[in-house]
Amino acid sequence: MAKDMELIKTLIDDIPQLGFLENNELDILAHHINYQKADKGSVLFKEGTMGKTLYLIVKGKVEIKKESVSGNQAVLAQYGKGASIGEMSLIDESQRSATATIIEDAELLILDKERFDEILDKYPEMGVKMLKNITKQISMRLRHTSGRFADIFDAR
Repeated sequence: MAKDMELIKTLIDDIPQLGFLENNELDILAHHINYQKADKGSVLFKEGTMGKTLYLIVKGKVEIKKESVSGNQAVLAQYGKGASIGEMSLIDESQRSATATIIEDAELLILDKERFDEILDKYPEMGVKMLKNITKQISMRLRHTSGRFADIFDAR
């Protein structure tokens, strides 16, 4: 992981999902976030491992898979530029619910729980904005998943 502040600031500015933050808050975030390149085939995290990191995809694609009851890997989603993955780990400190694999060479911005907690402590207004955004992302994904479940049950 590299800590090139100018590069991180440039990449942060290019992520529409962070548009809810003011310029000074983007600068604060830049000091709390890291940059990483990941090659196709790299596994960011595995289902069942402890999570403490949120990833913002700057470039490339990430595939999310979950092991079914029968042991097969089901593809849940693929995410590209601007998407975030791993949000739940900043909130619940639980095991990862799925596996994330790089399927196209990627560049990522990474926020770990410890740095996120620093933001919450030192910049509570900014932290609340970030929590609201994370909650919104999780809510949208849950709504999408509920719709997919309804389609599956309807097909029976």
